[in-house]
Amino acid sequence: MKFYYSGKSPDIHGVIMIHADDCKSLPDVLNRVYLGIFPNGNLATSSAIVKLQLSKVNICSCCN
Repeated sequence: MKFYYSGKSPDIHGVIMIHADDCKSLPDVLNRVYLGIFPNGNLATSSAIVKLQLSKVNICSCCN
């Protein structure tokens, strides 16, 4: 199980990225939102959609 975070700023396509705590692309502490502890990125993504009321969310390619 890993800690997952959402970036605060969308990418150029308007998508918010979800990252695990060991990701090299994890935003700095001021630019991310803690989502929780999950067994995989898919559950973290689902949680972000509900918790943050987002429609465009993707898991980072290195965190999937």
